[in-house]
Amino acid sequence: MSETAPGTRAGSRVGRYLLKRLLGRGPTGEVYEAVDTQKDRTAALKLLAPSLGRDPAFREWLQREALTVGRVQEPHVVPVRDYGELDGEVFIDMPLVRGDDLSALLKRTGVLPPSRAVNIVWQAAAALDAAHAAGVIHRGVKPRNILLTADDFIYLVDFGIAGAPGANAADAEHAGARWKYSAPELFSGGDFGPAVDIYSLACVLYQCLTGSPPYRADSVKMLANAHLTKPIPRPSQAGSTIPPTFDAVIAKGMAKDPRERYASAAELATAAYQALSAPDQHRTLHIYEASQQATPPLIEQPKPSAPPTAQVAPAEQPKSPVAPAPVPPVTPAPPQRPAEPPVTAADTESAPPPE
Repeated sequence: MSETAPGTRAGSRVGRYLLKRLLGRGPTGEVYEAVDTQKDRTAALKLLAPSLGRDPAFREWLQREALTVGRVQEPHVVPVRDYGELDGEVFIDMPLVRGDDLSALLKRTGVLPPSRAVNIVWQAAAALDAAHAAGVIHRGVKPRNILLTADDFIYLVDFGIAGAPGANAADAEHAGARWKYSAPELFSGGDFGPAVDIYSLACVLYQCLTGSPPYRADSVKMLANAHLTKPIPRPSQAGSTIPPTFDAVIAKGMAKDPRERYASAAELATAAYQALSAPDQHRTLHIYEASQQATPPLIEQPKPSAPPTAQVAPAEQPKSPVAPAPVPPVTPAPPQRPAEPPVTAADTESAPPPE
Protein backbone atom coordinates (compact mmCIF):
# COMPACT_ATOMS: atom_id res chain seq x y z
CA MET A 1 0.00 0.00 0.00
CA SER A 2 1.06 3.64 -0.21
CA GLU A 3 0.39 7.18 0.86
CA THR A 4 -2.39 7.40 -1.74
CA ALA A 5 -4.28 4.27 -0.61
CA PRO A 6 -7.98 4.97 0.08
CA GLY A 7 -8.52 6.06 3.67
CA THR A 8 -4.83 6.25 4.46
CA ARG A 9 -3.71 8.49 7.31
CA ALA A 10 -0.18 8.86 5.98
CA GLY A 11 1.19 12.29 6.80
CA SER A 12 -0.75 12.61 10.06
CA ARG A 13 0.51 12.06 13.60
CA VAL A 14 -0.45 9.79 16.47
CA GLY A 15 1.29 11.11 19.54
CA ARG A 16 5.02 11.07 18.90
CA TYR A 17 4.66 9.00 15.72
CA LEU A 18 4.59 10.49 12.21
CA LEU A 19 2.72 8.10 9.91
CA LYS A 20 4.65 7.73 6.65
CA ARG A 21 3.00 4.93 4.68
CA LEU A 22 0.11 2.50 5.06
CA LEU A 23 1.58 -1.01 4.98
CA GLY A 24 -1.57 -3.03 5.47
CA ARG A 25 -5.11 -3.02 6.73
CA GLY A 26 -7.08 -5.84 8.34
CA PRO A 27 -10.02 -6.52 10.66
CA THR A 28 -7.96 -5.89 13.79
CA GLY A 29 -6.43 -2.61 12.64
CA GLU A 30 -3.90 -0.90 10.37
CA VAL A 31 -0.12 -1.06 10.16
CA TYR A 32 1.90 2.00 9.16
CA GLU A 33 5.51 2.66 8.49
CA ALA A 34 6.08 5.43 11.00
CA VAL A 35 8.81 7.52 12.55
CA ASP A 36 9.14 7.78 16.31
CA THR A 37 10.09 11.45 16.47
CA GLN A 38 11.27 11.21 20.08
CA LYS A 39 13.62 8.27 19.54
CA ASP A 40 14.38 9.10 15.89
CA ARG A 41 13.76 5.58 14.62
CA THR A 42 11.51 3.88 12.09
CA ALA A 43 8.74 1.61 13.32
CA ALA A 44 6.01 -0.68 12.14
CA LEU A 45 3.15 0.92 14.06
CA LYS A 46 0.01 -1.13 14.46
CA LEU A 47 -3.08 0.94 15.31
CA LEU A 48 -5.81 -1.26 16.72
CA ALA A 49 -9.36 -1.06 15.42
CA PRO A 50 -11.48 1.25 17.63
CA SER A 51 -13.84 -1.62 18.54
CA LEU A 52 -10.90 -3.51 20.05
CA GLY A 53 -9.20 -0.49 21.56
CA ARG A 54 -12.33 0.38 23.55
CA ASP A 55 -12.70 -3.15 24.93
CA PRO A 56 -11.29 -3.30 28.51
CA ALA A 57 -10.79 -7.06 28.23
CA PHE A 58 -8.76 -6.63 25.05
CA ARG A 59 -6.63 -3.89 26.57
CA GLU A 60 -5.88 -6.11 29.56
CA TRP A 61 -5.05 -8.98 27.20
CA LEU A 62 -2.76 -6.74 25.13
CA GLN A 63 -0.71 -5.74 28.15
CA ARG A 64 -0.43 -9.33 29.36
CA GLU A 65 0.41 -10.69 25.91
CA ALA A 66 2.98 -7.99 25.16
CA LEU A 67 4.80 -8.81 28.37
CA THR A 68 4.64 -12.54 27.64
CA VAL A 69 5.80 -12.30 24.03
CA GLY A 70 8.54 -9.95 25.20
CA ARG A 71 10.10 -12.93 26.97
CA VAL A 72 10.55 -14.77 23.66
CA GLN A 73 14.14 -13.99 22.74
CA GLU A 74 14.46 -15.60 19.31
CA PRO A 75 15.79 -14.01 16.10
CA HIS A 76 12.73 -15.05 14.07
CA VAL A 77 10.26 -13.34 16.42
CA VAL A 78 9.59 -9.64 15.84
CA PRO A 79 9.83 -8.03 19.29
CA VAL A 80 7.23 -5.61 20.67
CA ARG A 81 9.21 -2.47 21.55
CA ASP A 82 6.35 -0.46 23.02
CA TYR A 83 2.58 -0.46 23.36
CA GLY A 84 -0.07 1.69 24.96
CA GLU A 85 -2.44 4.51 24.09
CA LEU A 86 -1.74 7.81 22.34
CA ASP A 87 -4.35 10.37 21.31
CA GLY A 88 -7.07 7.88 22.22
CA GLU A 89 -5.65 5.10 20.01
CA VAL A 90 -4.16 1.80 21.14
CA PHE A 91 -0.85 1.12 19.39
CA ILE A 92 1.87 -1.53 19.16
CA ASP A 93 5.39 -0.47 18.15
CA MET A 94 7.59 -3.06 16.43
CA PRO A 95 10.75 -2.91 14.32
CA LEU A 96 10.05 -2.45 10.62
CA VAL A 97 10.83 -5.53 8.51
CA ARG A 98 11.64 -4.82 4.88
CA GLY A 99 10.13 -7.64 2.91
CA ASP A 100 6.91 -9.42 2.02
CA ASP A 101 4.67 -12.00 3.60
CA LEU A 102 4.53 -15.63 2.51
CA SER A 103 0.94 -15.27 1.33
CA ALA A 104 1.93 -12.59 -1.19
CA LEU A 105 4.92 -14.66 -2.32
CA LEU A 106 2.77 -17.72 -2.94
CA LYS A 107 0.28 -15.63 -4.92
CA ARG A 108 3.14 -14.67 -7.24
CA THR A 109 4.91 -18.02 -7.48
CA GLY A 110 2.12 -20.55 -6.94
CA VAL A 111 4.44 -23.08 -5.32
CA LEU A 112 7.94 -23.05 -3.85
CA PRO A 113 10.78 -25.48 -4.52
CA PRO A 114 10.91 -28.03 -1.69
CA SER A 115 14.33 -26.75 -0.59
CA ARG A 116 13.01 -23.21 -0.15
CA ALA A 117 9.81 -24.39 1.54
CA VAL A 118 11.76 -26.40 4.11
CA ASN A 119 14.04 -23.43 4.82
CA ILE A 120 11.00 -21.29 5.63
CA VAL A 121 9.47 -23.98 7.83
CA TRP A 122 12.75 -24.53 9.67
CA GLN A 123 13.01 -20.87 10.67
CA ALA A 124 9.33 -20.65 11.65
CA ALA A 125 9.80 -23.77 13.77
CA ALA A 126 12.62 -22.10 15.70
CA ALA A 127 10.30 -19.18 16.50
CA LEU A 128 7.47 -21.47 17.58
CA ASP A 129 9.57 -23.66 19.83
CA ALA A 130 11.00 -20.58 21.55
CA ALA A 131 7.48 -19.24 22.05
CA HIS A 132 6.22 -22.56 23.40
CA ALA A 133 9.11 -22.69 25.85
CA ALA A 134 7.96 -19.27 27.11
CA GLY A 135 4.37 -20.44 27.46
CA VAL A 136 3.11 -18.66 24.32
CA ILE A 137 0.88 -20.41 21.77
CA HIS A 138 0.55 -18.58 18.46
CA ARG A 139 -2.85 -19.96 17.34
CA GLY A 140 -2.68 -18.10 14.04
CA VAL A 141 0.22 -19.59 12.07
CA LYS A 142 -0.55 -18.92 8.41
CA PRO A 143 1.28 -17.56 5.35
CA ARG A 144 0.20 -13.99 6.03
CA ASN A 145 1.90 -14.06 9.44
CA ILE A 146 5.23 -15.24 8.04
CA LEU A 147 7.39 -12.37 6.75
CA LEU A 148 10.34 -12.87 4.42
CA THR A 149 13.23 -10.57 3.66
CA ALA A 150 14.83 -10.49 0.22
CA ASP A 151 17.31 -13.10 1.52
CA ASP A 152 14.60 -15.48 2.79
CA PHE A 153 15.18 -14.71 6.46
CA ILE A 154 11.76 -15.15 8.03
CA TYR A 155 9.90 -13.60 10.94
CA LEU A 156 6.77 -14.93 12.62
CA VAL A 157 4.36 -12.21 13.75
CA ASP A 158 0.99 -11.65 15.46
CA PHE A 159 1.48 -14.10 18.33
CA GLY A 160 -1.76 -14.84 20.15
CA ILE A 161 -3.89 -12.29 18.29
CA ALA A 162 -6.32 -15.04 17.20
CA GLY A 163 -7.15 -15.69 20.86
CA ALA A 164 -7.55 -12.07 21.88
CA PRO A 165 -10.91 -10.99 23.37
CA GLY A 166 -13.07 -9.62 20.57
CA ALA A 167 -10.65 -10.68 17.82
CA ASN A 168 -12.92 -13.44 16.54
CA ALA A 169 -15.80 -11.00 16.13
CA ALA A 170 -13.55 -8.47 14.41
CA ASP A 171 -12.23 -11.21 12.13
CA ALA A 172 -15.57 -12.82 11.30
CA GLU A 173 -15.52 -11.55 7.71
CA HIS A 174 -12.00 -12.91 7.14
CA ALA A 175 -12.23 -16.02 9.32
CA GLY A 176 -11.62 -18.41 6.45
CA ALA A 177 -8.04 -17.18 6.01
CA ARG A 178 -7.12 -18.33 9.51
CA TRP A 179 -9.29 -21.43 9.75
CA LYS A 180 -7.68 -22.93 6.65
CA TYR A 181 -4.69 -23.71 8.86
CA SER A 182 -6.43 -24.41 12.20
CA ALA A 183 -6.07 -27.66 14.11
CA PRO A 184 -9.18 -29.82 14.70
CA GLU A 185 -9.19 -29.17 18.45
CA LEU A 186 -9.69 -25.44 17.83
CA PHE A 187 -12.98 -26.24 16.10
CA SER A 188 -14.20 -28.67 18.75
CA GLY A 189 -13.81 -26.17 21.59
CA GLY A 190 -11.77 -28.48 23.78
CA ASP A 191 -8.42 -27.99 25.43
CA PHE A 192 -5.45 -27.29 23.21
CA GLY A 193 -1.71 -26.76 23.50
CA PRO A 194 1.38 -26.10 21.38
CA ALA A 195 0.36 -28.95 19.05
CA VAL A 196 -2.09 -26.58 17.35
CA ASP A 197 0.85 -24.56 16.03
CA ILE A 198 2.61 -27.69 14.76
CA TYR A 199 -0.55 -28.62 12.85
CA SER A 200 -0.77 -25.14 11.33
CA LEU A 201 2.90 -25.17 10.33
CA ALA A 202 2.34 -28.51 8.58
CA CYS A 203 -0.56 -26.90 6.70
CA VAL A 204 1.72 -24.04 5.66
CA LEU A 205 4.34 -26.53 4.44
CA TYR A 206 1.65 -28.31 2.43
CA GLN A 207 0.64 -25.06 0.73
CA CYS A 208 4.26 -24.12 -0.02
CA LEU A 209 4.70 -27.45 -1.80
CA THR A 210 1.35 -27.66 -3.61
CA GLY A 211 0.15 -24.06 -3.99
CA SER A 212 -3.09 -24.64 -2.05
CA PRO A 213 -4.11 -25.10 1.60
CA PRO A 214 -4.83 -28.70 2.61
CA TYR A 215 -8.59 -28.12 2.56
CA ARG A 216 -10.68 -25.70 0.53
CA ALA A 217 -14.21 -24.78 1.57
CA ASP A 218 -16.71 -21.93 1.25
CA SER A 219 -17.49 -21.57 4.94
CA VAL A 220 -15.93 -21.99 8.35
CA LYS A 221 -18.40 -24.82 9.04
CA MET A 222 -17.20 -26.73 5.98
CA LEU A 223 -13.57 -26.07 6.89
CA ALA A 224 -14.21 -27.36 10.39
CA ASN A 225 -15.71 -30.55 9.01
CA ALA A 226 -12.72 -31.02 6.72
CA HIS A 227 -10.12 -30.55 9.45
CA LEU A 228 -12.07 -32.78 11.83
CA THR A 229 -13.07 -35.64 9.53
CA LYS A 230 -11.55 -35.54 6.03
CA PRO A 231 -8.50 -37.66 5.15
CA ILE A 232 -5.18 -35.84 5.34
CA PRO A 233 -4.17 -34.96 1.77
CA ARG A 234 -0.96 -36.24 0.25
CA PRO A 235 1.19 -33.48 -1.24
CA SER A 236 2.75 -35.88 -3.76
CA GLN A 237 -0.65 -36.25 -5.43
CA ALA A 238 -0.67 -32.53 -6.23
CA GLY A 239 2.39 -32.63 -8.49
CA SER A 240 5.04 -34.96 -9.84
CA THR A 241 7.86 -32.71 -8.60
CA ILE A 242 6.90 -33.18 -4.93
CA PRO A 243 8.84 -36.05 -3.32
CA PRO A 244 6.48 -38.76 -1.96
CA THR A 245 8.56 -38.71 1.24
CA PHE A 246 6.68 -35.53 2.22
CA ASP A 247 3.41 -37.49 2.48
CA ALA A 248 4.43 -39.02 5.81
CA VAL A 249 5.67 -35.65 7.10
CA ILE A 250 2.32 -33.98 6.41
CA ALA A 251 0.37 -36.98 7.72
CA LYS A 252 2.12 -36.82 11.10
CA GLY A 253 2.15 -33.03 11.31
CA MET A 254 -1.59 -32.87 10.55
CA ALA A 255 -2.65 -35.87 12.64
CA LYS A 256 -6.20 -35.40 13.91
CA ASP A 257 -5.11 -36.45 17.41
CA PRO A 258 -2.61 -33.87 18.74
CA ARG A 259 -0.82 -36.64 20.67
CA GLU A 260 0.14 -38.24 17.36
CA ARG A 261 1.81 -35.12 15.94
CA TYR A 262 5.46 -34.19 16.22
CA ALA A 263 6.46 -33.34 19.78
CA SER A 264 7.95 -30.02 18.69
CA ALA A 265 8.07 -27.74 15.68
CA ALA A 266 11.75 -28.58 15.28
CA GLU A 267 10.85 -32.27 14.92
CA LEU A 268 8.49 -31.36 12.08
CA ALA A 269 11.15 -29.22 10.41
CA THR A 270 13.77 -31.95 10.78
CA ALA A 271 11.42 -34.54 9.27
CA ALA A 272 10.74 -32.18 6.36
CA TYR A 273 14.47 -31.72 5.86
CA GLN A 274 14.99 -35.49 5.85
CA ALA A 275 12.24 -35.83 3.22
CA LEU A 276 14.33 -33.83 0.75
CA SER A 277 16.64 -35.41 -1.77
CA ALA A 278 20.36 -35.08 -0.99
CA PRO A 279 20.84 -32.24 -3.54
CA ASP A 280 17.84 -30.37 -2.09
CA GLN A 281 19.22 -30.81 1.42
CA HIS A 282 22.37 -29.02 0.31
CA ARG A 283 20.27 -26.29 -1.36
CA THR A 284 18.26 -25.82 1.84
CA LEU A 285 21.40 -25.51 3.92
CA HIS A 286 22.86 -23.00 1.46
CA ILE A 287 19.67 -20.89 1.47
CA TYR A 288 19.54 -21.03 5.26
CA GLU A 289 23.15 -20.02 5.82
CA ALA A 290 22.91 -17.19 3.29
CA SER A 291 19.72 -15.84 4.89
CA GLN A 292 21.15 -15.90 8.42
CA GLN A 293 24.37 -14.16 7.42
CA ALA A 294 22.64 -11.53 5.28
CA THR A 295 20.08 -10.41 7.88
CA PRO A 296 21.29 -8.98 11.21
CA PRO A 297 18.99 -9.66 14.18
CA LEU A 298 16.40 -7.07 15.20
CA ILE A 299 17.81 -7.19 18.72
CA GLU A 300 20.74 -9.01 20.31
CA GLN A 301 19.45 -12.53 20.77
CA PRO A 302 20.55 -16.18 20.84
CA LYS A 303 21.39 -17.56 17.42
CA PRO A 304 18.77 -19.77 15.73
CA SER A 305 19.27 -23.47 15.16
CA ALA A 306 20.37 -24.53 11.69
CA PRO A 307 19.05 -27.49 9.71
CA PRO A 308 21.06 -30.69 10.11
CA THR A 309 23.93 -31.07 7.69
CA ALA A 310 23.12 -33.26 4.70
CA GLN A 311 25.03 -36.51 4.27
CA VAL A 312 27.08 -36.94 1.12
CA ALA A 313 29.50 -39.54 -0.20
CA PRO A 314 31.99 -40.76 2.45
CA ALA A 315 34.90 -38.91 0.83
CA GLU A 316 33.00 -35.64 1.11
CA GLN A 317 31.28 -36.28 4.43
CA PRO A 318 31.21 -33.05 6.48
CA LYS A 319 31.61 -33.19 10.21
CA SER A 320 28.30 -33.31 12.05
CA PRO A 321 27.66 -31.99 15.57
CA VAL A 322 25.92 -35.25 16.45
CA ALA A 323 26.79 -38.73 15.21
CA PRO A 324 24.20 -39.91 12.67
CA ALA A 325 21.87 -42.78 13.45
CA PRO A 326 21.86 -45.85 11.18
CA VAL A 327 19.71 -44.55 8.31
CA PRO A 328 19.86 -44.75 4.50
CA PRO A 329 22.87 -42.89 3.04
CA VAL A 330 20.89 -39.95 1.68
CA THR A 331 18.93 -39.32 4.88
CA PRO A 332 20.63 -37.32 7.66
CA ALA A 333 19.96 -38.03 11.30
CA PRO A 334 18.42 -35.10 13.20
CA PRO A 335 20.97 -33.60 15.59
CA GLN A 336 19.83 -32.87 19.12
CA ARG A 337 21.28 -29.39 18.84
CA PRO A 338 21.79 -28.43 15.19
CA ALA A 339 24.82 -26.43 14.17
CA GLU A 340 24.48 -22.67 14.37
CA PRO A 341 25.76 -20.40 11.58
CA PRO A 342 27.25 -17.03 12.52
CA VAL A 343 24.88 -14.08 12.82
CA THR A 344 25.91 -10.44 12.83
CA ALA A 345 24.42 -8.19 15.51
CA ALA A 346 23.07 -4.89 14.20
CA ASP A 347 19.85 -2.97 13.77
CA THR A 348 17.48 -3.76 10.91
CA GLU A 349 13.88 -2.94 10.08
CA SER A 350 10.79 -4.98 9.22
CA ALA A 351 7.00 -4.65 8.91
CA PRO A 352 4.49 -7.15 10.23
CA PRO A 353 1.20 -7.26 8.29
CA PRO A 354 -2.17 -6.70 9.94
CA GLU A 355 -4.10 -9.70 11.14
